[in-house]
Amino acid sequence: MSGFDVPLIHVHKSLGATIGDFAGWNVAMNYGSVIDEHKLVRSSVGLFDISHMGRILVQGKDVAVFLDRLIAKNVMKLKPGKAIMPTAMLNEHGGFIDDVTVYMIDQSNYLIVCNAINRDKVIKWMKDHSDGFNININDITFDTVMLAIQGPKAPEFMSKYVSNIKNLGVGDFVLNINILNTEVFMLSGGGWTGEKGYELIVKKEYGEKLYKSLINEGLNPVGIISRDTLRLEAGFLLYGSDIDENTTPLEARYWVFTLKKSDYIGKQALEKQLKNGVQKIRVGLIMKDKGPVPRHGSKVLISDVEVGYVTSGGYSPILDKNIAMAYMKPTHALIGGTADIKIREKTYEAKIVDFPFVRGSLFQ
Repeated sequence: MSGFDVPLIHVHKSLGATIGDFAGWNVAMNYGSVIDEHKLVRSSVGLFDISHMGRILVQGKDVAVFLDRLIAKNVMKLKPGKAIMPTAMLNEHGGFIDDVTVYMIDQSNYLIVCNAINRDKVIKWMKDHSDGFNININDITFDTVMLAIQGPKAPEFMSKYVSNIKNLGVGDFVLNINILNTEVFMLSGGGWTGEKGYELIVKKEYGEKLYKSLINEGLNPVGIISRDTLRLEAGFLLYGSDIDENTTPLEARYWVFTLKKSDYIGKQALEKQLKNGVQKIRVGLIMKDKGPVPRHGSKVLISDVEVGYVTSGGYSPILDKNIAMAYMKPTHALIGGTADIKIREKTYEAKIVDFPFVRGSLFQ
């Protein structure tokens, strides 16, 4: 296989995982039944290795002002121990450089977690806009391991090892905490499944010990494929499929920005688009009958007229139906109405819905 290996690749292989490529990384795709792994996280708790995600420290006396210029939410309002999740770096046209999480460690130190596919691009984007700022950019992706504990029973599981864990909500984090006799650099509330959960970052040399300890304590490992089906049910977006540099947060209905702060890259484009209106809008589609899974690029039709296209599609184990995200013309994106999805020259009826498809514990 080409690409990078996640640091725990040998552990995943020893556990019988199927290894595959995701965003240029060799990762654990699944350990058995993807549907079983999906249902485990929806009903209980599972353990993901998400070390493919980019982790970038941005440091220096000008770091807050620098990031506030690049980030679409208000970095200046952050306090130590708090994160903005999610937010975005936008280009001058309002399109996504990436959707990211910004953690404030202290006044001079911030951590950016970005999508694996965009790590090099995000670093270059920051360097290209760093003139005149006293900052330093340090990519710690290859020096660390990142894990995610996800599911409605995640707080109950973690409460055995971390006091007051239930007070650690989405966007909260603590530093340098001992969990199962392992020094954890960062423990944060959040995830990407639509369920309650936590993400942990440790030094690379501590990753295997922590991962095996969590499994020994009863957690089951789950792979990247189920993480994708879980995020789809939750209505969460995947960069490169659902958003890109030619798609804006307004079109995606992805509220990762604010217009109530000083200028940032992309703000003027969003204000203009808000004034003039969007030409496409993101919606959900639930297939009415059994049939093939809608895939990226499948056309969406109403009365035989093309009005949109699918960006992500898959089978929902919870709904027992095929579902999809799509962009449609705003004139036709009527929630509660129907549309046809064209798959291999045949059309299949679907209901137009809002998100999430499945309301997990994170939404409750």
